[in-house]
Amino acid sequence: MMMKNCVGMLGVALAMSTPSEAFAQEEEDAAAKPIIMRHSRQIVVTASRAIDYVEQIGSAISVITANDLALNQARFLKDALQDVPGVQISSDRPGDMTSVSIRGSSSDEVLWLIDGIELGDPSNISTAFSPDHLVSHDIARIEVLRGNQSALYGSDAIGGVINITTRRSTGNGVEVSAEAEAGSYGTTSGGVSVLGGAGPMDFRVTATGYEHAGPSLTDPATADVPVTEQDGYSRYGFSGRIGIEASPDLQFQAIGFWQDSFSDLDNTGSDSDDVVRKVEHAVAGQAHYTANGFSAKATASRYQARRLYFGQWNAPQGDAYRGTKDNLLLDLTWRPIWEISLAAGGNLERERTNQTTSFSGNFREGMDTSSAYAEMALSPTDRLTVTGAARIDDNNRFGAFDTYRATVAYVLDAVKLRASYGTGAKAPGLYQLFDPSSGNPDLQAETSQGWDAGADFYVNNWLKFQLTYFNQRKRNEIVWDASRPPFGGYAQFGRTRAQGVEFGLTAEPHEAVRISQMFTYTDHEVANTIGAGYVDSGRPKYTGTTAVTVLPTDNVEVTARARYRDKDTSGFGGVTQAYAVVDLLASFDISARLQLYGRVVNLFDKQYQMSYGTNTQGLSGYGGVRVNF
Repeated sequence: MMMKNCVGMLGVALAMSTPSEAFAQEEEDAAAKPIIMRHSRQIVVTASRAIDYVEQIGSAISVITANDLALNQARFLKDALQDVPGVQISSDRPGDMTSVSIRGSSSDEVLWLIDGIELGDPSNISTAFSPDHLVSHDIARIEVLRGNQSALYGSDAIGGVINITTRRSTGNGVEVSAEAEAGSYGTTSGGVSVLGGAGPMDFRVTATGYEHAGPSLTDPATADVPVTEQDGYSRYGFSGRIGIEASPDLQFQAIGFWQDSFSDLDNTGSDSDDVVRKVEHAVAGQAHYTANGFSAKATASRYQARRLYFGQWNAPQGDAYRGTKDNLLLDLTWRPIWEISLAAGGNLERERTNQTTSFSGNFREGMDTSSAYAEMALSPTDRLTVTGAARIDDNNRFGAFDTYRATVAYVLDAVKLRASYGTGAKAPGLYQLFDPSSGNPDLQAETSQGWDAGADFYVNNWLKFQLTYFNQRKRNEIVWDASRPPFGGYAQFGRTRAQGVEFGLTAEPHEAVRISQMFTYTDHEVANTIGAGYVDSGRPKYTGTTAVTVLPTDNVEVTARARYRDKDTSGFGGVTQAYAVVDLLASFDISARLQLYGRVVNLFDKQYQMSYGTNTQGLSGYGGVRVNF
């Protein structure tokens, strides 16, 4: 019955359309869409399937541009995410395994997209995507959507969505951009891109590399044995895109990336010779049709990750994992009049894993999910927009689940008031279901519900700030149960709740001064296992970033930045103390095509940990050059 309902919703979808995530939309004529908020003519493609102008969006969303990445000298994507309200990362060290949390969510509850390709490793414990090796080169834009988004994006989107859009050529001719950097710990990195276009065709080809020699991943301050080795990291990769405009209404594109990395790892609290190699690739083909208020996009994509461990548990060769995620998507939108926009679509997803482990043995498993969604956006006045969305996902292993979302946005001349409510669901991973030693085939989807309310302010063309309160609860959470025979396993009795405040600010009090501030307070609690109610989970209460940029001349920028975080008592093994780290960054534009830049990281050589027992970088320096021609 659930599958019939799913197919029925998909049938409705065939009469509608959705905005493209991979094909960035240009701003339309002001007469076509009334703009009330000054300085807000920004398009976002993640927050809704039916609407795209930011003043109509009722959800909390942050945008990171290519200029932001360059200003912050973010070598890896995770570096830039540290400065987004509501986001926490577990490591800022190159190559280290990194989890990303939004509003206290687990890392497997954040959905990742690159140019419309859904990322996620089915061989991980719960299909979580690890962004350890994603570099910032050729990223045009990152949108971070916070809160329950399962009604639009399905499983994995309880915490939010991180959508990455890469660069594309916008004209005829060929453009080359390159950068190179070197610095402490034997670090060298670089990348080169060639973009071009001719007539109806455009393309991009990119190659990147990174080498890093240490220090040890194990922190000497908390190690149980002497630390004697450095833990290095190397990574190289390629990415590309080709697009063809068959007609003014029809475009095609093929996109993809491939990257190979080696990371030295240490067992918890010890200094070992563990090494992991990870090879990832993703490919997609898309077709996009638009005409007379109607839009249709079809996407076929594959993401695969392979991990091979050497020296694990002092064995010459350890575990091997391969996870594959295939997706077929159809997204449709229709805007018959300005006041109404309709969207619907469907998705067929197949997940497969093949694992060889020294502890659990070998197993190969897979599961399929069929999904359909619909969304309506109403704008009864040019100041008010209301949206509602519903989705059903039908999994061949554990059945179907449905999710919902509603948002409202009301715009004044210099402020937008917004609120959203949504339900979410997170499907169990193949490892949690079928691992021979710890899997539980009776697991069902985790569920959640949450809401937020806030305001976006625009003051006198020089000050913008965003304030949001959020509240979220999860039930039926999959947890590790040590009492399950024979050695423990996965069970489903966890409950958590989180509430907090997010604040973001950018200001330009003078043409030569820029100030940015991010602060997040999160109260995260878990169900009391020995009594009623909830108890504090021990996660950091606050995170923040303060940055001040000055321009002493037109071609020189200098930034002082402080990042700080509360203590963390939730980790295994001990307490990670609160810390504040100060960085100094500078750039010098020799010409419009040539820039020199440099940074001093951890200026005061602060000893700190982001995850218990894991070493971070001390005082270090880096410098580089960017060129475009």
